[in-house]
Amino acid sequence: MQPDYPLYEELVRRGSRGRWFWRIGIWLNSAGVAGIALVLIVWPVAVFFRFGKTGIAYAAAILVMGVLVVLGNVLRKISYRIALGEGIDITQYFEKPSDQAAGGNKRR
Repeated sequence: MQPDYPLYEELVRRGSRGRWFWRIGIWLNSAGVAGIALVLIVWPVAVFFRFGKTGIAYAAAILVMGVLVVLGNVLRKISYRIALGEGIDITQYFEKPSDQAAGGNKRR
């Protein structure tokens, strides 16, 4: 689950138009990350079996997937701005890190 999923639920509950930006942004981000992982796994196999020249295609595929990740993050940030404009306090919808994970073991 995404850390900002509770915010998405609030956007849906209020009928905000920011929910579409959030949904498309998550989809693009996930597709880009999965595409990068797939390219990083498939390309060495293609080179090993010599399936042709893959240098420029590999670089282009990584670049396109990186653009998808960045575009997805930009769309999510736009949804945050829309939520702020509609009076939604977005900070309360993010998951809070636990004390242990945040280094909360302080000696006194």
